[in-house]
Amino acid sequence: MKFSALPDVDQSINLGPQAPSEANLLLNEKFQSYIQETRHLVNTKLEELTSSISELRVGSYLKYALLSRGKRLRPILTILSSQSVGGDKNSIVSLALAIELLHGATLVHDDVIDEDELRRDIPTIHKKWSINDAIIVGDAMISLAINLAADYGPDIMKIVSECGLELCEGELLDMSLSLRRSTEDDCFLKIKRKSASLFRVSAQVGALFGGGSPVEVESLARFGEYFGIAYQIRDDLLDLTENKIPSDLKNGRITLPIINFYNNSDSYAKNLLEENFGKNNIKRDTIIEIVDKMKETDSIAYCEQKIEENLREATASLSSIKESEFKTYLKDFSKFILNSAK
Repeated sequence: MKFSALPDVDQSINLGPQAPSEANLLLNEKFQSYIQETRHLVNTKLEELTSSISELRVGSYLKYALLSRGKRLRPILTILSSQSVGGDKNSIVSLALAIELLHGATLVHDDVIDEDELRRDIPTIHKKWSINDAIIVGDAMISLAINLAADYGPDIMKIVSECGLELCEGELLDMSLSLRRSTEDDCFLKIKRKSASLFRVSAQVGALFGGGSPVEVESLARFGEYFGIAYQIRDDLLDLTENKIPSDLKNGRITLPIINFYNNSDSYAKNLLEENFGKNNIKRDTIIEIVDKMKETDSIAYCEQKIEENLREATASLSSIKESEFKTYLKDFSKFILNSAK
């Protein structure tokens, strides 16, 4: 089985500041309205889905896991990609739900692996019930995702199932990375497998079912992957700078800002990180010192540059997509979402 991957990003790309025009401000309102309406559609269909299996014992668990607060970025991207090549919004919704279910399963299982107690400010499944319950809920989500995706034909079913394997590869890679032995290339591979792959497939299957040409399908898949890389790097930065106790530091997970900092630090900073990496009792003062030293070594700025590079590549990937309001929304998708709250 062959997993697709994009080449390394061109590091010469640079984004300059752009002042919003009145037309852009108006478009922003239209885009925000589109996102809100599409998210509402996804949430409504998720509620209907959980209600349809309410007689099952696992149904209440799924309702708890699926109807918590979430941006629904991946299903929105599936729908938007389909519309950008002429597809119908309503006919693609069930496939978008399959993508969200697959994503939800990874979150439930990740929380078990990382022993996280909160997800979106509410208790995780394994914390509210048990680890056994969480494993079963994640498995149930995967089963539902397969069931929904199967209605869209064998080609799409194969793409979704291969993505599931890629996500597993990414998780295993994530667990194997270490401060002393890992490289930035290892980190980018993890990001592509564990995070960006589902964004790539979200756009790919949306374009495929929407009737896109092979060139359009590939272009949108590339858009999804580049966006996914940028999104994950930003998420890793937010974990360090906005969380009182960063989960990646606490759980000993290698991210781009962490590995770049470690590889470009003096012996004192290296020792500081080594002594506190993966420690549940890391002190807030120590976290502040580590983040301050990340800024001193330009690791934060480096990651921000990588975000910009990947967003520019994502936009460039849309060159073969015909002009429409949905293509414009795709261009704005990353800009608006990446500037929103975590």
